[in-house]
Amino acid sequence: MMLRFDRVIATGSAALDSGIRDTALKTFNGATYLYSLTGPGGGIAVWRLVDGALPQLVDTEYFSGTIAFQVGDIGVPISVGGTNQLVLDVDTANGLVGYILNPDGTVGSLRETGTLTGGGDISALVELSTGSGRFLMMSHEDTDRIVTYRVNGDGSLTSSGVVLAEADSMQGLRIGADNFVIATDGTRNTVATYRVDGSSGAITVVDNSEALSTLGIAVPTAVEVIQAYGRSWVVIAGAQSNSLSVMEMGSDGRLIPTDHVLDSLHTRFESVQDLSVVQVDGRVFVVAGGGDDGITLFTMTPSGQLVYLDSFADTLQSGLQNVETFSVAHVGDELQILVASQQDAGLTQLTVDVSDMGVVRSGFGTVNGTGGDDMLSGSILPTALVGGAGEDILIAGQAATTMTGGAGADIFVMQYKTEPVTITDFQAGVDRLDLFDYPLLRTPAQLTFTPTAQGARIEYLNETINVMSASGGSLSSTQVFGAGFGGPDHIPVDFGDFGGLDPGSSDGVQGAVSLNSETANASLTDAEIRFTPTGGATITARADSNGRFDLDLPSGSFEGEFDVIKSYSTASKDINALDALQVLRIAVGLDPTWGPASPENLIAADINRDGTVNALDALSILQLAVGQPTAAQPEWVFIDSNADLSGITRNNVSYDTGVDVTAVDGVITVDMTSILLGNLEGP
Repeated sequence: MMLRFDRVIATGSAALDSGIRDTALKTFNGATYLYSLTGPGGGIAVWRLVDGALPQLVDTEYFSGTIAFQVGDIGVPISVGGTNQLVLDVDTANGLVGYILNPDGTVGSLRETGTLTGGGDISALVELSTGSGRFLMMSHEDTDRIVTYRVNGDGSLTSSGVVLAEADSMQGLRIGADNFVIATDGTRNTVATYRVDGSSGAITVVDNSEALSTLGIAVPTAVEVIQAYGRSWVVIAGAQSNSLSVMEMGSDGRLIPTDHVLDSLHTRFESVQDLSVVQVDGRVFVVAGGGDDGITLFTMTPSGQLVYLDSFADTLQSGLQNVETFSVAHVGDELQILVASQQDAGLTQLTVDVSDMGVVRSGFGTVNGTGGDDMLSGSILPTALVGGAGEDILIAGQAATTMTGGAGADIFVMQYKTEPVTITDFQAGVDRLDLFDYPLLRTPAQLTFTPTAQGARIEYLNETINVMSASGGSLSSTQVFGAGFGGPDHIPVDFGDFGGLDPGSSDGVQGAVSLNSETANASLTDAEIRFTPTGGATITARADSNGRFDLDLPSGSFEGEFDVIKSYSTASKDINALDALQVLRIAVGLDPTWGPASPENLIAADINRDGTVNALDALSILQLAVGQPTAAQPEWVFIDSNADLSGITRNNVSYDTGVDVTAVDGVITVDMTSILLGNLEGP
């Protein structure tokens, strides 16, 4: 998919064409209208968007009277008291100020509500719909407060909740009965999550600091949300970090990072100022632009990764110097992107042809596409992806994947930590190989590239891709990658799984534990979770500080083995000299001080895991207790709670970790026994 420049549109009035600060979209009777707003002394221009044609100017409105030189940077369409309004940021207003929007898209009279708690000088606003009514949530610049207001039937507003904070961009998501708002503040360099009570409008802060801490978002300038692929998503732009971050939002408001990309020489979102997320026939597209004079287009996969599609750089004909704001609308068979610049007058129109959208499918066995532009994903079991005609995106699963793109310019997307992938029909100079999920990969020179009789074999960090040429014969690196990789740089979002690092150490829970992938699990803090379906590839996930984990499994029932890898935290001091004494007693044939040793005691005593309890185990535990280095490293082991341990003796400590489970629609529940090697507990 390509970005196509159409032309620059303008009203012919400098007051309406220069210094456009915000754009907004609103649909009336099936027609989509774009509202562009300039600053003090300016006004509003209204454009009707038309499929396959240039936008039509339908109205203009100049700011006048008391607001003419008090208007700020935002314009947000809302519905209040049965009327549609375009709300403005007015510095000296006491209430909420906005223009009525007529059913034909034109601008009506100016209206102001009653006095608001924080006045009408607002920096961000979002409209929320709940089971008991509607709320507006606003950030008030004069009072440094974010306030929710209940929208009454007569259009009046009643203050409901308040939190001491500010925001310059806010978006809301309704998940079940709850509303969540993501707010960014570029001045204070913050990203906050709020839960808004559906009945009272009360605001509660959701702590997402753990998820955000590793992303490195600097000076957030825009946030967008969307519900797609059966999930809720948040995308945040960082101007100083030149980044776009994608996160999944859980039903409790918890954010889980899924991708983080940085602008490169091939993309155009450095100093990103605005972004937009739109869904077309089940596919999600992300558009970003900022200070390097252009626009970049991505699509988002069902797992929350951005696949680069195209960039458009400013030309002598376009007006994209230092992009300020833009809006993206799905109109007929097009995505229409209307862009305002900090330097150039008017709006630059770019379009993307979406007339041939195919399907979004995932699975195992054989997954077939259509004659359109499909997005097909592999799974945890061996899969064959068959794109057919169209410009398809084929995404490798965790298990062995065979990809056949068919006709059209296809993109083959690799995933890190997967079994070998085979591409059967790579068209040199037409198809593209996307390897950006591979950590620290920045250039084809880092790959082990071996031409073969039928194409090439590519290897990197134990990953293997067999590429077969559509035309037959050998392939060179230049034929596959051209002058190098295009697109942005992807940064790992889970450093716990990066580069073979061990799981983070933490306290745990010793003894019987019941684990559930849908809830918090105190015993799993910072652990690595593994699930290997029968006949498939091992899936791993990192549990968070509450022991929550998501293996991102597909729907259906999958039998397999579940295991946990968890390190010991020396800070807990659970292992001490008394443990060494108990092990020494067992090693010489005595019982521990409390009586006969249980099988679980013997497992814990065999810290070096050589199958016997002996003096070397006691020595290792004593060294550990006093802070001396030891070759036997303690760890938590998790075994089947129903395992038969009756055959374990001090001379035969034999057991298997993990447990056989059945994952049902992505949910795993299992009872296990958690044992800390080196830590002996009484009966």
